[in-house]
Amino acid sequence: MNIYYNVKLDKKTEGIEKIKHPKFENLDMYFLSNIENYFNHDIKVKKVDKIVVDNNKVLTFAFDCENILKEKNKIFRKIKNIKKWNNKEIFNNCFQVIVFNYNKNNEQHVIDLIRSIKIMLLPTKLEKYDYIYDTVCDYLDNEFISKNICEFKNNKCIAKKNFDCTCGCCRHYKNLLSNKLVECEYLKNKKCSTKCLICKMFTCNYIIKNKKIKYRIKDIFLLNKFFNPIQKLIISISYFTSKEIIIKRLLIWN
Repeated sequence: MNIYYNVKLDKKTEGIEKIKHPKFENLDMYFLSNIENYFNHDIKVKKVDKIVVDNNKVLTFAFDCENILKEKNKIFRKIKNIKKWNNKEIFNNCFQVIVFNYNKNNEQHVIDLIRSIKIMLLPTKLEKYDYIYDTVCDYLDNEFISKNICEFKNNKCIAKKNFDCTCGCCRHYKNLLSNKLVECEYLKNKKCSTKCLICKMFTCNYIIKNKKIKYRIKDIFLLNKFFNPIQKLIISISYFTSKEIIIKRLLIWN
């Protein structure tokens, strides 16, 4: 099966629309093969793996998913070299991706690469980091909710079901000299009012031991690929810190 994606750069986290495209339904296409054969002759083809600009000035990428896991890092390195396309006049603030040999098992790899293209085409570092940050936070929120990881019941998580604590892990010491735990100031109406990335990644010892669930920066594609070691350290130590402060720190060390 082949899938067509339309991506708009002015959408923050959404904007990756999957469409079945009749033009590409029956193509048998392999990565790095001659994509020119499937488009009009007057289309200008630029190799990244492949990049195409069509007559409507829409930047178009083509992936073959048959070996996408094996080829993922190679494709990403080429995506990182598309800075010269960072000109909104060329692609009208959007791009499209044609995915060949698509199946559900490789969907996350495809989305990671599509998001990587979008990040590289965003015009400023702030927009890039803002997009990465929000995308990863949304992913982690979905993980914890869809998998019911903490198993909250009557405001108590499974690890603290026999204690009086009703805020899960959202608490910290009052100050450096105190041994008193206080509820996180960003916890409002049982929800986080800011987006602290490392807090969202955190799983307690109970979850790690009993459910074998642990989120690490190196396992999250966008964090691992777009941030340097110092930035990763900043993320990993910035507990109970607002998104705005964390991004400011990331920009300093970009």
